[in-house]
Amino acid sequence: MHRRWGFTLIELLVVIAIIAILAAILFPVFSQARDKARSASCLSNQRQLALATLAYVQDYDEKFPQSIYSMENRVLRPGSGDRVFLVYDAVMPYMKNTQILVCPSISPLDFSLIVQAIGLRTSGVFRYTAYAFNFGLFRSKAMPPGVFEADPTVSLGSVSEPANTTMFYDTIYRRPSDLPVDSICLPPTGAFGWDNFPAHPRHADGFNVNFVDGHARYYPRRGSIAGTSYQNGQPVPTYTLPCDLSGVPSGLANM
Repeated sequence: MHRRWGFTLIELLVVIAIIAILAAILFPVFSQARDKARSASCLSNQRQLALATLAYVQDYDEKFPQSIYSMENRVLRPGSGDRVFLVYDAVMPYMKNTQILVCPSISPLDFSLIVQAIGLRTSGVFRYTAYAFNFGLFRSKAMPPGVFEADPTVSLGSVSEPANTTMFYDTIYRRPSDLPVDSICLPPTGAFGWDNFPAHPRHADGFNVNFVDGHARYYPRRGSIAGTSYQNGQPVPTYTLPCDLSGVPSGLANM
């Protein structure tokens, strides 16, 4: 007669308890590793986006594109139903794929819905992104931007601090009725402007930013970017993280 060996109920419960303890210890580690991988992928996207933008600038007489153009009228007016051409549309031909505009840590913004909210239409080429642009660098500080001669593009040569001047960064869209991304941030005043696109601290309570010199780096939620601008004749920090990443150092704040 052969005896059959097996685990007792107590032994099984002990094994299950050990597995549960190991899982509780390891799952947060795996989650952190996954988040770091996503942040690294996002940072790589930011670097590629910076290079694509600078390639555009070199091809267009060292001029940065404006943030938004009307494709149908000389002056862009909210509520007109005009089709618009965004800075993302301008840079699109210089990207190897549109996934550069998507951050793996969050669902991207649907810009067709954002411009529809102000009575405009997208061109149909570009739609989704997880990154906002510097309204001061790409001009059109608010809506409507006005005639092109009165709202000129920014030249690369006029940017005195390229290593401190932002181009694109992790963002989330905020309306006046939405909760701010941080308690120090004020609600936006309209539907499409620099204050609708604060930095979004989605990577370990921080975010990625790229700059005019082509580099990209990570910043904590309330980090600091060097460079000052002028407001009422007084020098002030150009950027207030995470609320405001628009502006060009040595120029006008938020402009």
